[in-house]
Amino acid sequence: MAFVPQTPLQKEVHYEGNESRVDDQSEDDSDVNHDGVKRTGSTDTKHDKVHEQEDNYTIEANTDYSLFSNPPNLANIRQQLFDLKAEMEMSDTDFEQYFPFVDNVWRKSRAGETQKDHDGITEIYCCRLKPSGQAKTPTSKPHVEGKQQRRKRKREEKTCSMAMKVTFIESPSKRVRITRAVGPDEKHTHDLDYMDANKRNSAIMDVARREAHRAFLPGSIFWKMQEEPEKMEEAGGKFMKVSDVRNVQYPWRQQNMTVELKAHAGYSQGRSGPRIRRLSGSAPATPQNGESTLHIPVGAPPPAPQQPSEPPVPSLPPGTLNYPELAKDFLRPYLPYIPKIATQQRPHITLTWATSLDSRIALLPGIQTAISGPETKAMTHFLRSQHDAILIGVKTAISDDPGLNCRLAGAGGYGGPQHAMQPRPIIIDPRARLHIHPNMRLLRMAAEGKARGPWVVVGPGHKLHPQAVQTLKLHGGEFLQINEIHPEYGLDWEALFSIFHREGIKSIMIEGGGKVLSELLKHRYAHCIDSIVITIAPTFMGKNGVEVAPDTHYEGNQPIQTRLTDVKWQPMGQSDMVLCAHLEQTRHQGLLPGIQEFSRQQAPPPPANGQYSTNGMAQGPPPSQPHPHTYGPPGPPRPP
Repeated sequence: MAFVPQTPLQKEVHYEGNESRVDDQSEDDSDVNHDGVKRTGSTDTKHDKVHEQEDNYTIEANTDYSLFSNPPNLANIRQQLFDLKAEMEMSDTDFEQYFPFVDNVWRKSRAGETQKDHDGITEIYCCRLKPSGQAKTPTSKPHVEGKQQRRKRKREEKTCSMAMKVTFIESPSKRVRITRAVGPDEKHTHDLDYMDANKRNSAIMDVARREAHRAFLPGSIFWKMQEEPEKMEEAGGKFMKVSDVRNVQYPWRQQNMTVELKAHAGYSQGRSGPRIRRLSGSAPATPQNGESTLHIPVGAPPPAPQQPSEPPVPSLPPGTLNYPELAKDFLRPYLPYIPKIATQQRPHITLTWATSLDSRIALLPGIQTAISGPETKAMTHFLRSQHDAILIGVKTAISDDPGLNCRLAGAGGYGGPQHAMQPRPIIIDPRARLHIHPNMRLLRMAAEGKARGPWVVVGPGHKLHPQAVQTLKLHGGEFLQINEIHPEYGLDWEALFSIFHREGIKSIMIEGGGKVLSELLKHRYAHCIDSIVITIAPTFMGKNGVEVAPDTHYEGNQPIQTRLTDVKWQPMGQSDMVLCAHLEQTRHQGLLPGIQEFSRQQAPPPPANGQYSTNGMAQGPPPSQPHPHTYGPPGPPRPP
């Protein structure tokens, strides 16, 4: 198999470490004063001067703006970068944008130096709780005589061996692939909240730093950040404290001692947020705990309540789909399972298609036919998001000009980072018939960032046009030339699946066309098929339609049938029915034996009185009594 080489990525990304000092113990630290600055020696009057200036401040009028500029779908991407349940791929720009929000979890490994291979530049990042392997030597610190020792809060000692591999792919599109650097069963010994509580990420600290350098009070900055709790929490600031803001402002403050600090409009010192107390004829309430109070005269109209500013909803392109979480449960037993894939050394293969009642997927060959409703279409895109690749035959690619992408909200190009949840399109084209051009829907989607570049599988001996190779390469695609052609059966699917597995494809969703699906439903490939998901629509398309049905297989003179197991039926939408199942590998000869066997097991016992009807059958009970083999109570009487 031959891959077209790609140009190297001449870039190395480095990030600053976290400047935040975690002060969970600050409430009982005797050598940390009220401005959050540690004392390790004699006192300095300059620190007292800083605090005096914090007591005297002016109000900045024009502060009606947001402190946060979070990238799209940040909370979900942070969790994905933490869990690493599946491979992720994004542009290097997106990686630079998202990584500062998780650099409190990951740090670049010093032991594993940057490596360069055929894919590009690879770096290893380890969890920050990974033990260093070297015991820390306790060092004594200078201490003023008579000064009380600092009481540190004892933290639970945790270690974690999770690691991730970041590959900067050498291609014009400058992509970054993020995968696990450990086994599939390895996971963090802690959750994301634990890391956010013990160390602040550099992105959330940069938010505070920008306002600190504009000479705002630390308390006012913290108050302003809390005005947008949703954005603050998704950025990892759930456990942030005002002492973090003081720490990040301290270096700037040391260089700007004479600058008068200011506050944001609406801020009152000593409170976490603005409050209004309405008085009705009573004496003014006495402020408590240093809180200032806004008095409203009797008879004056109450001020309009302040509406919390909602985070802007990112605009999604037309055609974006949503699939409810509740509707995913019945599909989960048939989705790819990573531990099983690791043991079987081949991809998880799912066959899925929409069919009529007469097993047709199109009215005529070459005619694109809409069969299922919008609900099952959204289900199909959810299935695509759960697979590494989506495969079709060349006839389907020519006749339908499909996009072969995932249009769910949160996928790459639909509110998420580039290539997130997007499967790799694979087109089986043994004779190189597909005409590659930039106006193909596949390549247009890839150019817009809404899909991955396709792989086109061709057979041996075909000379590919250089322009086609270059066009596919510029859109992130590849030509794969294979030799796995069986002289009797044609394409050797089992060998082809093994090739995809070696190339990092761990799950494939096969959608068509009819010839590909019918071929893979044959007995010799039953052991390669893991799941089948069929959408059945209440319609007939006729004998001239494109049929999905395997050829009848014989062993000797006996026909062998193809059966399904673990069958589950699920209504979907107004009229569609979804069938989920596994392909049975045991073979049954002849007609269905189960009906005859079931009839024997369910035969009624002979009557006690030995009476038989004239045809030799045991007579049934009187009409007023339920039949001995009727399940449940007798139904209501039938209307006349």
